[in-house]
Amino acid sequence: MLFFISTGEIYYLFRHNRILLKKQLKQPKINLTRPLFILPFCFVFLNGYAQSKDSVSLSSLIKKNSFALRDGNFQGTGWDILQKEAEKVQFLMIGEQHGEAEIPVFTEKIADVFKPKAFVAEIDPYSAERLKKIAPNPTGYVAHFNKWPYDLAFYCWETEMHLAKKLITSKVDIWGLNEITFMSTGLFFEELSNIAKIPANKQLALKKAIEYGLNDKPLYLDANTFNELSLFKLTTGYLDSLQFTFRNDNKQSQKMLRDLRASRPLLWENYPMRVEMMKKNLLNYVAPYIGRDSISIPKLLFKFGANHLTRSNSTTGFYEVGNLADNLAAAQGKKTLHILIFGKQGTINTMLSTDNKKAIQTYNVKDDKDLTSFKPFYSLVNDDEWAVFDLRPIRAALKRGSLKGSNLEMENLLTGFDLLVLFSPVTGNKFIH
Repeated sequence: MLFFISTGEIYYLFRHNRILLKKQLKQPKINLTRPLFILPFCFVFLNGYAQSKDSVSLSSLIKKNSFALRDGNFQGTGWDILQKEAEKVQFLMIGEQHGEAEIPVFTEKIADVFKPKAFVAEIDPYSAERLKKIAPNPTGYVAHFNKWPYDLAFYCWETEMHLAKKLITSKVDIWGLNEITFMSTGLFFEELSNIAKIPANKQLALKKAIEYGLNDKPLYLDANTFNELSLFKLTTGYLDSLQFTFRNDNKQSQKMLRDLRASRPLLWENYPMRVEMMKKNLLNYVAPYIGRDSISIPKLLFKFGANHLTRSNSTTGFYEVGNLADNLAAAQGKKTLHILIFGKQGTINTMLSTDNKKAIQTYNVKDDKDLTSFKPFYSLVNDDEWAVFDLRPIRAALKRGSLKGSNLEMENLLTGFDLLVLFSPVTGNKFIH
């Protein structure tokens, strides 16, 4: 499954296979030509991970705390623990497996306890503004997605949109950190037409909106046709010419085209640039809360693919949004909570078509190569159960060098997350039709 290939730029998921991504995200090699004074430090660091005489087994540190979803509410010891943990922190991060309908439900219930000022999502800033307009009006969902099937990335799914509606009606702002997805190219140009002031530019943008919309709509039914999407017509050269055409138009339309141009390279293998763009967008949102003598960023609830919300760089080789958020919280004397969540078995949305019959497929975590290292945890979860595991005691043992029975893949996530939430069964999230 696509656990670590998590991105609001959905086309990226189809274009790149796991081998290419892993090659792209591999840890940087140690440069042995560097001065020798770094070697003693490396020895001390690595020695700290050597197994000590007082080693403890992984199984002895895994403690399951169960809870259940009953009548629309969570109950049980595990949920009590989660509520108490949420009340202690300023930023709460939910690193997810995409396509699972239960995770937005969990997020909604966490939000009721946490009461964030803003919800930070894996969509672009323009989609975030559009989501705030669309989500409060359920009667318009079907018409919108019939016209723009893949708009709003994951929020074209049923329980994701319900989560957005609940947050927005509760006066929670939506912040989008992602690059522009190119999966709603026609809608982007429709909005550009509405914003532009020069009549010729408005007409050009509207023409492109109609052209791209008609071209793309039938292609969303089959990932094998995605290479025919209109996004391929938006070459960097063409976008440069559009910027020149709009050079005398208003600042807002010029900014839209600049942002579209900046997003274009991220369709390919430029993952580092994508990470930096997400961090830059986060800084843009929090800037009003940072003064010369104080930092007062309000409570923020994040929900992204898991690799984006780790506090370390051990998973992808890059310091992601989760790490920046962790540093921002520390700068104002606050704490963060990083939750890793995924389901055990059932069905999942594979994102390979907007046809639910094709998109929703059988899923079992034991067949998921990205998650096999977590067998000691998910093997303890029953078929009708939610459970939370505290990863911090395990991480402490790892740092002491006393942990045995773990593996590198698991250790990478242990360094980045505090709690692990598992559940079964899991249900594939459906596209809104």
